[in-house]
Amino acid sequence: MAFGCLAGLLLYTYDLKFKTRALEARAQSLVGELQDESDFVALMRAEVSYLSRPEQIEDLARKHLKLEPIVPAQLVSWKAVISGDDPSWQPQLALPARKDGIRALIEKSAPAAAPASR
Repeated sequence: MAFGCLAGLLLYTYDLKFKTRALEARAQSLVGELQDESDFVALMRAEVSYLSRPEQIEDLARKHLKLEPIVPAQLVSWKAVISGDDPSWQPQLALPARKDGIRALIEKSAPAAAPASR
């Protein structure tokens, strides 16, 4: 009977050791996956910070939207906007002619039968 108990304990210990090693291997695998995900998140954060740089956005806006930066002549003080009679603000009537990308897109999508009024 003692030999049977000893054999049972040995089998139980072997089974426990086998399960423990399998769990350790799984834990190592999960740690590796977590490290990979952490590296991926860091890479995506770097990508977002690269793509959201003002000069990158400006280049994309010029390339795809045909937008130009604001010129100082386009800025108006709040006093002129609110009261409408600020003598320090004078409108710029003669702006240099330049190609407006958004206007071209609107005119292209407008039906040819209805001419746009300006």
